[in-house]
Amino acid sequence: MFGAGSRLGARLAPAARAFRSQPHLTATTPFFKPAPRDLRQASRPLHSSSPSGAELGRIKPRRVAVINGEIVDGLPKPSIWRPIAFAVGLSLTGFALGALYVNRDTNVWLNRMGSGSAWRFGRDPSDRDLMNAARMHRVKRAQETLNTLPKVLSWLPDVLLVPVLRTYVVYEEWKINAPAAHVAPAILIAGMGAIFLAWQVPSAQGFMKRWFLHHPVVFGGRRAEWRNCITMFTSTLSHQSLGHFAFNSIALHSFGSAAYMFLAAQPAGLPHESTITHTPHFYAFLLAAGLFSSLGSHLFTNIVRLPRLLRTLASPARLSSAHALAAHQAILPSLGASGAIYGALTMTALAYPDSHVSIIFLPFISIPIGLGVAGMVAIDVIGIWRGWAMFDHVAHFCGAAFGAIYYKWGREWWWSVRKRLGAHMRQ
Repeated sequence: MFGAGSRLGARLAPAARAFRSQPHLTATTPFFKPAPRDLRQASRPLHSSSPSGAELGRIKPRRVAVINGEIVDGLPKPSIWRPIAFAVGLSLTGFALGALYVNRDTNVWLNRMGSGSAWRFGRDPSDRDLMNAARMHRVKRAQETLNTLPKVLSWLPDVLLVPVLRTYVVYEEWKINAPAAHVAPAILIAGMGAIFLAWQVPSAQGFMKRWFLHHPVVFGGRRAEWRNCITMFTSTLSHQSLGHFAFNSIALHSFGSAAYMFLAAQPAGLPHESTITHTPHFYAFLLAAGLFSSLGSHLFTNIVRLPRLLRTLASPARLSSAHALAAHQAILPSLGASGAIYGALTMTALAYPDSHVSIIFLPFISIPIGLGVAGMVAIDVIGIWRGWAMFDHVAHFCGAAFGAIYYKWGREWWWSVRKRLGAHMRQ
């Protein structure tokens, strides 16, 4: 999601504002782009729009009964512990599976190349040796596939077969030659694109709203609450409007490369673990960042907004007041990858503080990336304090907080997970 290949400082992406869609309002706000003298990437705006209110509807309590000042029967109860367990459990699972995959793949190539062989004077192959060997293996497999495709697709007329073969060649050459820091975000963007296309199918609207839109307020028992937890994850990959998808995809590609390169760097003071790929670490980070931002927004709604709404609805004198309506509208479903992108953006700003960004509509004004990110976080803090409902400011803030935390301790955490799961230490 984020900058470029091997030259970290020169390839950082823009500091853009990411918005996780909240209510049915949309807006375009200033976002940042990289200053030409510091960053090579083009402008990467982040933006999030949300589904229309007409489509998402409103939270409608089935029955309001006031007994000794308490609301009973048919109203939602705060959903807290199960979402916490789900988010923490899935995040830990992502890191564990990612570490196991890296360790297994690395060990396979160490064995193929003769780790510690005499001709290497007792030294293991370097990470570059491993990656080059894996790359040549991918070239061989791609060539074998290309040789068999004409026979497999012989039923196609030449007018179609030739473009198919050329497309395959272009794709494989890009995948083999492009830096992993570019390929990893692109694969994720492709997945989000498939979900975006599913939103455009009218017959799929019911399914998409149920499984790719997170509703922080839950009606029903434990089963409904656990089912609702799933959308804490799926909603982070979901974009309903073209603008929402496009802006977040551009931002993901921009900041992805820079975040990827930071995660790939060896933590100071720790023994080197042989590594053939950093992509699983990158995906595990984004998964945890997205879940952390979704969980923060979910808990804020259930601990702060929902009790406020229920107290308002419990008062017959205020049931139809503007205050009740405002509280009612404050609890709406959300979707979008901005929480994870915020995490990558904050981590990038802390890792490469000398980079500069400029506001896209004022390209002649350049500011340090740290100042730009601090300003965006400050807006989210004000939005939380003032109760702004246009965007999910809580999710933004939590994503930024996760990025800062991971910058400080994340790579050491990943190193320890890999070590516990059998990582090979370099000789």
